[in-house]
Amino acid sequence: MVAIKLKDGSKREYPEGITLLQATKDISAKLAKNAAIALFNGKLTDLNTEITEDGELEILGLDDPQALDVYRHSSAHVMAQAVKRLWPDTRLAIGPAIEKGFYYDFDGEHTFSPEDFAAIEAEMNKIIKADYSIVRKELSREEALKLFAEQNENYKVELIEDLPEDAIISIYQQGEFVDLCAGPHLPSTGKLKAFKLMSLAGAYWRGSEKNRMLQRIYATSFPKKEMLDDYLFKLEEAKKEIIGA
Repeated sequence: MVAIKLKDGSKREYPEGITLLQATKDISAKLAKNAAIALFNGKLTDLNTEITEDGELEILGLDDPQALDVYRHSSAHVMAQAVKRLWPDTRLAIGPAIEKGFYYDFDGEHTFSPEDFAAIEAEMNKIIKADYSIVRKELSREEALKLFAEQNENYKVELIEDLPEDAIISIYQQGEFVDLCAGPHLPSTGKLKAFKLMSLAGAYWRGSEKNRMLQRIYATSFPKKEMLDDYLFKLEEAKKEIIGA
């Protein structure tokens, strides 16, 4: 058994191997419904993580800035999965959360345009509706290199090769999609609600003009549609002020 201390000071015991999400559901169905990520022993941790030691647990909802960053990072993975479905030969670079949104850098024969956004968003909605579990797996360096080399993901191979010898290498999988990532992430794709692709830009791989120019898609996401609508409205108003200035 593992002993879990909650934020209110109460303690519970669970069988070793239970996931943080299962423990959260036991604590409160409402808490589990709104949960995005866990703070376990002071570290942001996936809700799908199995508990193997005693610890202090705090569940974060999407009103927490840390959880919102995780939400947007998971949004980037969903966008990348959609792009790979539509253009399978596209190679993946990186896709972090940023202030007010996220982006992903791609390399492929297809040149993206704003006319592609509707198709990508439609595919993202399919992925969200499928509610795939987002599962973390740790691999050896050899396993990770083999996996991404077989998928022709040369940027991921380069990132792995540059990691320290003792680095923990993890991947995240949702449905057929696999990405190299330290995480953490939402428990499933169905947790995503409101998003919008925003713009395109060029970006040199690793920020060096000596490297290949990649295609970057910027986007944003929010836990509620009204929050997205409010953000887009304010963005439009700010543009009008700048033009009118």
